[in-house]
Amino acid sequence: MLSRKLNRAMYKRDKYKKKFRSGSKGGKSNETICFGCGKPGHIKADCKSKKVFDKKKGKKSFKATWDDSSSSSSESESESEKAILCLMAQGEDARKSTPWYLDSGCSRHMTGDAHQFIELKRHDGGKVTFGDNNKERVIGLGTVGNNSLSISNVYLVDGLKHNLLSISQLCDKGFHVMFESSKCIVRNEKHETLFIAYRDKNVYAINFDEMNMQNVSCLSAQSECDAWLWHRRLGHSSMENLSKLTKHDLVKGLPKCTFKKDKECEPCILGKQVKSSFKTKVTSDVTRALELIHMDLFGPTQTQSLGGKSYCFVIVDDFTRYTWVYFLSHKHEVFDVFVKFCALVENEKGYKIAIIRSDRGGEFVNRNLEDFCAKQGYTHQLSSPRTPQQNGVVERKNRTLQEMCRTMLNEYNIAKHFWVEAINTACYVINKVNVRKQVKKTPYELWKGRKPNISYFKVFGCTCYVLNDKDQLDKFDPKSKVCTFLGYSMHNKAYRVFNRSTKTIEESIHVKFDEVDPKVKMMQNLEKLRIDDEDDGTLGQTSNSQEVEACKESDTSAPKNSRLLIGHSSQQIIGDPNK
Repeated sequence: MLSRKLNRAMYKRDKYKKKFRSGSKGGKSNETICFGCGKPGHIKADCKSKKVFDKKKGKKSFKATWDDSSSSSSESESESEKAILCLMAQGEDARKSTPWYLDSGCSRHMTGDAHQFIELKRHDGGKVTFGDNNKERVIGLGTVGNNSLSISNVYLVDGLKHNLLSISQLCDKGFHVMFESSKCIVRNEKHETLFIAYRDKNVYAINFDEMNMQNVSCLSAQSECDAWLWHRRLGHSSMENLSKLTKHDLVKGLPKCTFKKDKECEPCILGKQVKSSFKTKVTSDVTRALELIHMDLFGPTQTQSLGGKSYCFVIVDDFTRYTWVYFLSHKHEVFDVFVKFCALVENEKGYKIAIIRSDRGGEFVNRNLEDFCAKQGYTHQLSSPRTPQQNGVVERKNRTLQEMCRTMLNEYNIAKHFWVEAINTACYVINKVNVRKQVKKTPYELWKGRKPNISYFKVFGCTCYVLNDKDQLDKFDPKSKVCTFLGYSMHNKAYRVFNRSTKTIEESIHVKFDEVDPKVKMMQNLEKLRIDDEDDGTLGQTSNSQEVEACKESDTSAPKNSRLLIGHSSQQIIGDPNK
């Protein structure tokens, strides 16, 4: 039964072939010629010639990639990097000649012929996977060539039947590769022709054994001095900048050298040396509060405060970043203030200060402070001359305080002689809202042990209304006084305000605030004046009314009994000297 079905299938196949070869016109048979062996009577698919059979068997197009699954490692190349071999055909026998194929898809120079190496060392660099899924290992790395030519960093791949020159590697060495329809020309940085690869069977190949090698130089050698020569030509520009120029092809005429700073350039050191950078510490060296405190003094300010203060003494705890500010009239007051500060914080925390750090100012380098530190057992550290970075914690705090002070004064156009109140408020706010990066807590929580409450905070400089509970008021007198908010009391739970009528600073808990943005309030006043002027027919007097209103809003001038110091400029004098 099975033999009968097999015979029937063979009969149908032969009948189909005869019908296919007989043609369809008039039943006349066409002369069929085999494209494989050239003989008539059959087609290439049915050709039994050994020549055609061997071609079909041996012709396996393939590509090669680094096998990431290999457990081997390479010192210079990553196993995850892939190299694609685009033009290769694996044959049964190696060719007698040694042509090298220029391959734009191959990322490394490769060969399978160990006899071409003039230097070869064992190298375990992963595996190469062919198109038929066969894997071969990279077994060597070395230099190939002859007396006139050498190619370094060439991989020896077991089972590879052809020699491949990587276009990308040639370009990385600074050579220019130009393809034409019949040839490929490789030139050096001076545009001198090194060699020409001619097109043969749709591939560009070159046989180094047969060509004239007089103009060929080492393909792997790149002059080290060229990069430094261009470094000097271009005004000692940084190697990093030169690498960007070549990498992104931003200029013309600059060779594709490897710009690497592998040595020091003395003219660059003499002309460009700067101070060493001070990176922010990720972790703190101290483990508790008062283990290290930073001190600094800034001033004198161009404008004295209402109390005649010109200096600000700033102290910062390194562990908590809690900050204290004290306002002084003269530098010599620093010592007395510091002694009182030490007694205050040591009594509050229950342990002593270990280290204090300051700059080399005269207020910190004196006999009184040295004797006090020796008596108390404090270690006094001094920053190096002209190196404020070593005391950067308090230096940066000074800048933050001054920036906040300047900003708060400008928002409501507050007079500069209130800078003490602004600095004091800025310090009060910073302690409760700044976040210590390492522990994600505020300085107040780290120092006090509890989270701060900021629900009572108000806008510095805004208009406020204070209940008048001191004066004997008439039945129809206003019950509140118009004031300017200046911060928070350091000694009791109260707000500090400036009374515009009496020109004095008061403290009170009975306060109402008008925190409207000054620009918004100005627009509201202008709109109100415009409506009133339209009703009264005095539209032209709007600007004068606006100026009067603005003067009333920002009436924060100094009191009449403020001190005048001889020898100061008019900008430092508070009030009217003629009165």
